[in-house]
Amino acid sequence: MDAIEKISQDIILNILSRLPLKSLMQCKCVSKRWYSLINDPILAELHLQRSKCDSINLVICQYRPSRTVWEIQIYKLDNENHPQLSSSLKTNIEDISSVYSCEGLICISGSAGIHICNPSTRELVTLPRSNSLKESFMHGFGYSPNTKEYKVVQLMHNKLIDGCSRLLSKFEVLTLGTKLWRPIGNVPYVLHPEKKSITLNGIMYWLTYTKKRGFDSQEEIATFNVGDERFGAISGPPDCQAFESMSAISLGVLQGTLCLTCDHFGRRVINHKLEIWMLRDDNVCGWVKQYSIDTSLWKIHRPCNIFPLYDWKGKMLLEDLFSGLLWYDPGTNTFEENLRCIDFFFPCVCMESLMPLVNRRLLVMRLTNDG
Repeated sequence: MDAIEKISQDIILNILSRLPLKSLMQCKCVSKRWYSLINDPILAELHLQRSKCDSINLVICQYRPSRTVWEIQIYKLDNENHPQLSSSLKTNIEDISSVYSCEGLICISGSAGIHICNPSTRELVTLPRSNSLKESFMHGFGYSPNTKEYKVVQLMHNKLIDGCSRLLSKFEVLTLGTKLWRPIGNVPYVLHPEKKSITLNGIMYWLTYTKKRGFDSQEEIATFNVGDERFGAISGPPDCQAFESMSAISLGVLQGTLCLTCDHFGRRVINHKLEIWMLRDDNVCGWVKQYSIDTSLWKIHRPCNIFPLYDWKGKMLLEDLFSGLLWYDPGTNTFEENLRCIDFFFPCVCMESLMPLVNRRLLVMRLTNDG
């Protein structure tokens, strides 16, 4: 221990950041000195950056009717095409309507409230309810790399003013580590109530909804900067045709960039296509149609409802709302079933993280394995 004391803390933290999370959790039990080192927020940040490349988990929140409970199942994505179940955590969450993942943490929302969970450390906190937004129905979860803060937003739509095009969204935000929801005013965009937000590089993205279907207006995607809490909007792909239903469009992240999927099932075409557009720059000209996938190869004879979750070793992990998870190989243009899930499942990809949820103002629950 004397030799270690002579090494600067920066070097020690750099070395520790290269260890697997399981080893780091074991190191906390060595001594008070090691406990303090492992809990250093600088180590948590260093380890998180390395986990983006090395330690990615598939996290599935799934309802078990036989036990009438929601489980958080964690799968390792380091095996060829077949995620291996690492652990299954019991929760006391009564209802789940959406799950968001961002920088090692997941946000779980439902009728019983909003919960933040670190699947790696098995910590879970329930956020306080808002005093003003009693019936919020949309949420977002993000992290600002500039302020190093996690934030949760919730919203409700005000009454119609002049049809859907004049509907305003009222937002509140809560910074993780505090217990107060702060109003940030009305937003002049109508966010689609059935579409999840996507967070990338400190920016939240939502699809907007207007009386016109498809992408024929100038502000199709609303943005929210998690750091300075300002709103904006960007346009969708300029050549993306209008669709018969907004259910054919969704946002995601692939190859570290924002992507937009367009399902052509409802356009009375013989070959059912799933287009994936990728935003290579934050302007109209930056949209590139990267993939055009023939979903008939998967023998899908209904609207696809397929969303990209993760790209790994040249393949894409896709979520099919009707059957579970698939791998798609663009090189061979083939599908392979990955995990068949029962009803009421919410998958997301989450990196391993040491980020603590400890807060003197909120009760932190420690989740246990489901035996």
